[in-house]
Amino acid sequence: MANEQDASADRLIVFSDGVVAIAITLLILPLTEIDPTEGSNLADVIVQNEGALFAFALSFAVIANYWTIHRDMFRPVRRHDSRLVLLNMLWLAAIVFLPFPTSLIENGLDRGFGTLYISALLIISVLNLLITIYLARHTELIDSHARFEGRQYVIAGGFIVGALVIAVIISLFSPSGGIWALLLLVPAQIIARRLSRKASLVGPTNAMP
Repeated sequence: MANEQDASADRLIVFSDGVVAIAITLLILPLTEIDPTEGSNLADVIVQNEGALFAFALSFAVIANYWTIHRDMFRPVRRHDSRLVLLNMLWLAAIVFLPFPTSLIENGLDRGFGTLYISALLIISVLNLLITIYLARHTELIDSHARFEGRQYVIAGGFIVGALVIAVIISLFSPSGGIWALLLLVPAQIIARRLSRKASLVGPTNAMP
């Protein structure tokens, strides 16, 4: 519908920012329940709760990174339609779900907890990639005066999804190895950036075939 296509994306972006802010805030709740034993010092508290602190730091960095990608991707968006809203809501649901597997890996990565956590990241990344592809193919939703790096986002998203698939597979055999395999995201993003620069020199990037 014309009215739906012409609707401003501002409310969608503001709503998304609010949901992500709530999700990232929920990560701190398990840490507020830490009750130091009598006579324990700061070092003792850190050692006794290293799992919870690691899980908090990891998920905080992950959600912050996903929000940054989402912000950059939606910056040139001026309109939305029902499919974009649906994809974005699914992405938000996956983001809000992340504190749950985060709370599980605080007590260890075995019993499938590590695999569940990495799988949650994979789902978020797949949805992120689907949103990117949708925006790249529906340029009517993008500001005509803005440059949307659709091809670059798709290349980067594909490498991230690939790295997470490898991490999930590794986690099935070695939970701790699966978490360490998340470091594959670093070279994946570096390679994606280099390929994206080459792609930008080939032709316009605000649309995909």
